[in-house]
Amino acid sequence: MDSTTIQVQRSTLELLKKTKERAKAGSYDEIIRFLYKSGSRASMAGALARKKSYTKSELLKGLRDKHDRF
Repeated sequence: MDSTTIQVQRSTLELLKKTKERAKAGSYDEIIRFLYKSGSRASMAGALARKKSYTKSELLKGLRDKHDRF
């Protein structure tokens, strides 16, 4: 397997070390791949669940640019 060196902040390295220990992973590569795969499918399910019903203007608020286009 080819390997390379990447620069990360010390705090990031500490997070990787803790995650590697908790997951009992064999390498940082395994942890990075797991984090990438698990984070790439973020769900928006329930994003509008704060209120039972929204008006059309509430749903579209913030979707228009400065020229009043979507």
